[in-house]
Amino acid sequence: MSNTHEPTTLRRIVVPLDGSELAEQALPYAQVLAERSGAEILLVRVVPAEWPGGPAEAREHLLEVQEARSYLGEIAGRIEARGVRALRSVLQGVPAARIAAEAQDADLIVMTTHGRSGVFRFLYGSVAEGVLARAKMPVMLVRAWIHNPDVDKLDQAPVLLVPLDGSAFAEAAIPFAALLADTLGGEMVLVRAVYPPTLTLANEWMATSYLQEELEVREEGARSYLEAVARRWSGGGRRPRTYVGVGAPVEVIDDAAREVGAALVVMATHGRGATTRLLLGSVAHSVLLRGTAPLVLIRPMGGAGEGASTGSAAAVGEEGRHPKG
Repeated sequence: MSNTHEPTTLRRIVVPLDGSELAEQALPYAQVLAERSGAEILLVRVVPAEWPGGPAEAREHLLEVQEARSYLGEIAGRIEARGVRALRSVLQGVPAARIAAEAQDADLIVMTTHGRSGVFRFLYGSVAEGVLARAKMPVMLVRAWIHNPDVDKLDQAPVLLVPLDGSAFAEAAIPFAALLADTLGGEMVLVRAVYPPTLTLANEWMATSYLQEELEVREEGARSYLEAVARRWSGGGRRPRTYVGVGAPVEVIDDAAREVGAALVVMATHGRGATTRLLLGSVAHSVLLRGTAPLVLIRPMGGAGEGASTGSAAAVGEEGRHPKG
């Protein structure tokens, strides 16, 4: 795999579990992706490392390991009954570090935003946050607090929403989004938010005309940019759709996801920071809290500058659907 971790197909999907039903909500999404791509699923459960102690402590630790193996075996049996190869790995130590290390050769991690730890644990130092900070491959976050998620959307010509802001950093999410769209027989919708203009100095009679003209200029610029990206990522008989909305980015993304019926939202993340807000970036953090579709976060690896603005897609693509020109 390349140093940007952009696979040309899904071969291995890692699903971390902790024995809870909440964590298992990631499984249907992983199963759909595995069935459509032919990927194998690696089930991972981490138990605490054995502490020095007496025979009683040793027996307790052994029972915990055995219970974890039995649990993963049961889950693996259900997955294999659907024709998907399922591997199992019981590890010991710090969950986030061990999961990220075990997934280093995988193409995707699919996990819920919290398991036994509770919803607020995700916001302050959770396993999901720790995995996201360490993982070099894309991570799909399934919100465990949403009951009865619409997994069927992913298996029925799904729409993948890709938020862009004109930067190469944001566009780094496109190659993996294109891979998912091709794998699932879906389509990408490229979305960009346009901030409404404001007036500081102008005569009152000029205000309405100026604001409307300025807004139209900004909207046209956003549409032109998205169309240029869409042309570069057309291929395989499909062309990304575009969506321009007026307002704050998170509001536009939320509106677009509802209007197009998005099955996934795919976007770039900083992959660093001491808090969730810094780790994800403020927009991704807000999308995670407000949205309902699973969020696939891509961590650009050295090739996409955060501050650089561009009118074209990222320079690396996939066979069959790739940047042209």
